[in-house]
Amino acid sequence: MYGRHGHEEEDEKGSGSYGDPKSWLSTESNDSLSPRHPHPPASGPGPGSSSDLDRVLYNDLVQIVPLVQSLIDKKSSSSFTRRGSLIYTKTPSRKNDAKNKLKSKHSDKEDGKHSKNIKDGSADDCSAFSANIAAEKDREELNSLKQQLEDLRLKIVEKDELLKATEVSQNQLVSVQSQVDELKHCAAAKDSLIKASQQQLNDAKMKLADKQAALEKLQWEARTSNQKVERLQEELDLMQSQISSLMLLFEGLSKDEPIKPTEDYDISPHYADHLAEMDEMDDMEMQKMEDARKAYIEAVAMAKEKQDEESLAAAAKARLHLQSFVFRSNDE
Repeated sequence: MYGRHGHEEEDEKGSGSYGDPKSWLSTESNDSLSPRHPHPPASGPGPGSSSDLDRVLYNDLVQIVPLVQSLIDKKSSSSFTRRGSLIYTKTPSRKNDAKNKLKSKHSDKEDGKHSKNIKDGSADDCSAFSANIAAEKDREELNSLKQQLEDLRLKIVEKDELLKATEVSQNQLVSVQSQVDELKHCAAAKDSLIKASQQQLNDAKMKLADKQAALEKLQWEARTSNQKVERLQEELDLMQSQISSLMLLFEGLSKDEPIKPTEDYDISPHYADHLAEMDEMDDMEMQKMEDARKAYIEAVAMAKEKQDEESLAAAAKARLHLQSFVFRSNDE
């Protein structure tokens, strides 16, 4: 009975009732663990053997209680996820204290009858065996929890490494994105600059084409002017030769000396006509012709120098004026 009572007490302690001042088991266990046999029982062994038995049980229970308490503390520790089921017994009222005392005395009598089995150590062996089994289970559970904890720690380390790698990759992605945006901005600026340069180039090409057309026009006008100047020069040379011939003729006619024929044919009638015509011309006409000749020479020189329409027109006008005097003299 003491062995069974010891196991029941251990089970109640393992379930969380040990150390509770309000629990009836705590009170009863204290009463049962204390030397509560001052008087020998009515039947059974002698008083000496009963006292020795109580002392042995008390010592054994005192040694078992810390072990059970340590197991309970391990199970209730925060590092263990599994919890033992707690069984609480309702505290009896004070009216049942007398009945409990009678029951305890009756159990003491029954325990005295089985004192020999307790002396053999059956209760101690059973308690030690159950304690060893519980300790082994706790060790296995502890090892399993340690393994799970190690696995969780490794997973956490891997997750941390992945998180750090992800953060590094994200930072690199942000840096690359900023570089891409900067390159896009630079490319847009260069595109706008290229478009502006292209527009300026097109404008320059248009201006160059206009200047080329103007240059070609000026070249054409210059060639035309040169051609006109050449024609005027030829006409001027012709007029100068004619004027020289006329001047020579006038000088020869102005002299009174007769012209002797150098050849056999007679030219006297021809010269006689010219002499008659020259006699009719007065000095005023000669002066006008000379002024027209000088004006024509100056106009031709001016046209060669300027090579414009106005100077060419002035030269042509002077030429016509000079020709009018020549044609008038020929008509007369």
